[in-house]
Amino acid sequence: MNRRRSLPEEIGAWVEIVVQDNADDLLRYLAHRVSPREDAADLLGKVLLILWEKGARVPTTDEAARMWCFGIARNVLREHRRHALKSLDLADALRAHLQHTAPLIDSAETIVETAMRADDVRVALGHLDERARELLMLIYWDDFTIAEAARLLHLNESTARTRHMRALRRLEAALEAAVRRVHNSSRLASPGGAHHALARGGTRATPASEEL
Repeated sequence: MNRRRSLPEEIGAWVEIVVQDNADDLLRYLAHRVSPREDAADLLGKVLLILWEKGARVPTTDEAARMWCFGIARNVLREHRRHALKSLDLADALRAHLQHTAPLIDSAETIVETAMRADDVRVALGHLDERARELLMLIYWDDFTIAEAARLLHLNESTARTRHMRALRRLEAALEAAVRRVHNSSRLASPGGAHHALARGGTRATPASEEL
């Protein structure tokens, strides 16, 4: 049921409900995007503080309030990155990971479905541009639909769907190119030649075909 706040005096109680409903998801959203991940708790504190300070502006229905919360989280994260952006050696991390993975399936959608929740997949995502990376993370890490991700990124749904498919293709190309480099340098002899899995322990996400 989609709840709604009605009277002004209910603002405090409504904000408390919104916080209870969304705090865990907000923490997970932030943890996927910061390093070290422990920083996510501090960032969540900032998000919740803003929610309480702006209580009268919190939308009055569940869905709208949830989207508003994630909009605040994006702004807090953007500010954090301005002050504490950490660089990663993506190429070395990807090489080290691929040496211990299973055979890669050819479909980019299957790769995303089976690996998108594993920490190491952020290495491959690092090869994408920021807009493509954020779209995939919202859909496969944070369980937003394409339509919801489009709203958060200020895109129309059609544009988001097009970018989603392009991002999957770019991710596939980046993974396959990296695997070929590892294969050529180490002469891996496992079945499938140069194709090796990105992540063995990932949790299955919702198939992209079901989102479309």
